[in-house]
Amino acid sequence: MIILGAGRRGLGLAKQLVADGKDVVIIDSSHERIEKAVSKLDCLGVLGNGTNIGTLLEAGVDQAEAFVAVTDSDEINLVSSGLVSSSYPQTKTVAAIRSLVYTGLDGLKEGLLGINHIVNPNTETAKAIYNIIEQGVNGNVLGFNNSSLLLYNFHVESFSSYVGSSIREMRSKLGADFIIASINRRGLVVVPSGNTTIQANDILSIVAESEEVTDILKTVGKLQKRPNNMVLVGGSNVTRALLNRMSPSMRSRVTVVDQNPDVCETFSERFREILVIKADITDEDIMAEEQLGSYDLLVALTDNDELNIITASYAKRIGVSRSMALIKQNNNYTRMASYLEIDVVFSTTDTTVESLLRYLRGTNVSSIHTLFNGQLEIFEFIINAASEVCNKQLKDINMRKKAIIAGITHADGTSSIPTGPTTLVEGDTVLVAVLRNSSELIQKLFG
Repeated sequence: MIILGAGRRGLGLAKQLVADGKDVVIIDSSHERIEKAVSKLDCLGVLGNGTNIGTLLEAGVDQAEAFVAVTDSDEINLVSSGLVSSSYPQTKTVAAIRSLVYTGLDGLKEGLLGINHIVNPNTETAKAIYNIIEQGVNGNVLGFNNSSLLLYNFHVESFSSYVGSSIREMRSKLGADFIIASINRRGLVVVPSGNTTIQANDILSIVAESEEVTDILKTVGKLQKRPNNMVLVGGSNVTRALLNRMSPSMRSRVTVVDQNPDVCETFSERFREILVIKADITDEDIMAEEQLGSYDLLVALTDNDELNIITASYAKRIGVSRSMALIKQNNNYTRMASYLEIDVVFSTTDTTVESLLRYLRGTNVSSIHTLFNGQLEIFEFIINAASEVCNKQLKDINMRKKAIIAGITHADGTSSIPTGPTTLVEGDTVLVAVLRNSSELIQKLFG
C-alpha cells in the first residue's frame, strides 16, 4: 500500500493498515513529516513529490496493491492518482477530494481521471453527524449503513443491578433481544460468552434492533430523543454538506450562526428553510439575545477547533440540552470532551480514515467502526456466494473466540440477533465484532 501525504489522515490510515499486516510506504515532500512517520510506524518513507513518476516508482507503485492520495491539496491528489491510474491500471487508486468543483453538486463521481474511489472528508463528516442526530445525539450509539441494528456502549455503574450477573442472566432480566459483542474491562477488551460475569465499571457493547436499544436505554434512564430544534455555529463546508443531507422539514428547524455577511447571504439563498443569524458567537450577549439556550442541540462547525470546543461547552452551561463539536486539526481535543460536558466530538480525520478503510478492505465491507483505542472493530459485511462462511451455520464457523457475529440483516430488510443454528446466506448483511489482532482472519472468512 502506498500513501501520498504524511499528515493526520495519512498517518491515521497508515497506522490502521500496518496493524492489518500490510506493507506500507508513505510519500511526502516534507523531510520532517517522513521522519515522524517512519519513527512512529513500521513503514517505509519516500521523500518526494507524488506527481513525479520517479518518486512513485521509488515507492514501488508498479507493484502496489493500492495508491491512496490524502495530501491537503485536491489538485495533487487528483493528478497523482490519475497518473497512477493511467500508468499502472492494476493498482487501485483512491483520492481524498474536498472541492465539489471537481465532482459536481450531485455527489462524488467514481471514475474521474480513472480514479477508482473518491472520498470527500466534508461529506463523510456530515454523514456521521447526521446519523448521530438521527439517533438522538447519543455518542455511545453507533449505526450501520445497511442495517437497522445499533451498537450501544453501556457503562455499568457500581450500583447497577446487573453487577454480578452473567450475560445470560442479564438478557433474561432485560427481556430484550440483543447480543453483548464485547466487554471493555479496565482498558482490556474481551469477546464474552454467555457465562461471562458482568463487573462494575465494565463497558458493554450491545447490539440490538433500534426498538430494543430504546427499551434498554429506558431501563438505565438515558433515553435521548431526536432534537426538535438545533443551531449550527459556522457556515463551513461541513455545515453545507450537513444541510444538504437534511430534508426541507428538518432544515426548517435549523438556525445557522456566522459572522461573515457573504456566508450568511449564501446560506440564506441556498437553504430557504433555515434561519440565518449574522453574529459573532464569541459575543457574550449573542447567546442571550438570540435565546440560543432554548435550543435542543448546538453543533459547533467552524474551521477553528478551539472555538468549536469552547462554544459547545459553553452552550451546555447556558441551557442547551445537547452539544456537539467538530475537530479538524487536533484529535487530542476529543479526549477533553467528556470533561467539558460536550456530548459528541467528531473528527474529520477519523471519519475520512474509516471511509478509506471501508474501500480498501473490500467491496463487501459496507461500514467499519473502531472502538476502545483500536482494540475492537465492528465490521458490516455483505455475504457473497464466494465467501467462506456462505451457507454455513454460525456454530460451524470457527472464529477462535476472537470475534462474535452480533447481528444479521436479511435481503428483505428484516434484522435478527443470530443463534448457533442460524445459517448465513448470500445477500445477508452481517455485523461482526472482532479483536483487532484477529481482523485479518475475520476478513478472510467473510471476504
